[in-house]
Amino acid sequence: MGNASDLVPRSKDDNSQPTTPLVEGASSISLHHTNPNSPQQRQQYFDNDFDRAPPHADDDLPPLYSDHDVDAFVPTDPLIPQGTPGLDVAPFRSSDTSGKTYFLDRRLDTDPVFLQRQLQVLAESPPRPLCHVRGTHTETRRRNDKEEQETVVDFDVEVELTSLLYTDARTGASWRQLTTVGNFEKVRRGTVLAKRAPGFGGSGGGGGQTVESGTPTVEYWCHRYCASSAGLKSFSLERRVTGWDFERLESKLCRLIRDTNYQGNLQVSFPVHNNRVEIYNDCRTSRWRLTKWVEILCYVTLAFLFTWPWLFFRTKRWETVYVAWPLRDPRTGQYATLSEDQWYNMWARTIQTACLARRQGILDQGDIRRLEDPGEMAGGGGFAGAVQMGVDAMGVVNRSFGWGGNDNRRGGFNRRGGLPNLGRNRC
Repeated sequence: MGNASDLVPRSKDDNSQPTTPLVEGASSISLHHTNPNSPQQRQQYFDNDFDRAPPHADDDLPPLYSDHDVDAFVPTDPLIPQGTPGLDVAPFRSSDTSGKTYFLDRRLDTDPVFLQRQLQVLAESPPRPLCHVRGTHTETRRRNDKEEQETVVDFDVEVELTSLLYTDARTGASWRQLTTVGNFEKVRRGTVLAKRAPGFGGSGGGGGQTVESGTPTVEYWCHRYCASSAGLKSFSLERRVTGWDFERLESKLCRLIRDTNYQGNLQVSFPVHNNRVEIYNDCRTSRWRLTKWVEILCYVTLAFLFTWPWLFFRTKRWETVYVAWPLRDPRTGQYATLSEDQWYNMWARTIQTACLARRQGILDQGDIRRLEDPGEMAGGGGFAGAVQMGVDAMGVVNRSFGWGGNDNRRGGFNRRGGLPNLGRNRC
């Protein structure tokens, strides 16, 4: 906001007229100012304070744009600690199906220092693990003199687990750590196929691969990636959620739902969104492979039968850097927030009730509070209380006679098949 005197028109000979962010003169965005001696000005329609205002006071408007740097891509995730620098590169594409985010920028291909700095910023963004409980059954329905099998969703609920990654979510404090894979892990190390490090069971000596002594650092892999002359290459950053026994928790949740006498197809999984970052070298082929309409065109024309194998064997991949988000400290055994049993005891009743009520959606703390306060669920009587009593009665009947059985047993549809699953899904 400038002073009123700054907006007074200057003489034509003055070439130092200030400019706006639109590279226009300041006078070009001022409002039309009427003559104070005109009859319209003397008519008192408003407060007399306008008469005492200094000249051009009505021109003292906020600027069209704030003066800030628009080059950096600043994430708006409240879980990212304050003071974290913004990304210098905006994402090229994100996929909810696979949980991946893609980046294309020439600086990421040629400058190892720039690449490492962006990886450190990306490591601050958390993965989003969920507990997903889904029940389906198949029904035979007759349409147009034909019998068809349809999958009916009995319940489909999710519980957010992201808050369990933080020791203090308000400040973004956690035990996350940006690190590299071990030498015995089978991953792509600038190769097409996954293999161990040279000298540790992997092929060494040829193809520019050297025998590695010790575990290479993040800086080392950034230099290796940028120094590669491969025509197509990619660098991955994986976000791993560790520290819980998800298989045991999955078994307990399966038993919890089966205890309601549910006879349909039960699926308990722990998908992880925002789990991976893929950086491709900036070239026309990389842009085409990440463009949706090109992907659809390849499927429609069956060109993927030729393009997919070519891209697979042509691309050199680095999958050597990841950020670990532990739910439990492996050295001390301390949990960041809750243990598996504590979380299960908190949510078991809510999940079971939601499944009996055939809920679909995300469960939150409000569902827990409503179960803890029966008066709130009943709504003090009336229609809401009657509906809740009816739902409870149906739940009792379901547990007695069984529910969710199939006309013809088939596997349920997994709408999150592209996401990594922390459990085994053996229900």
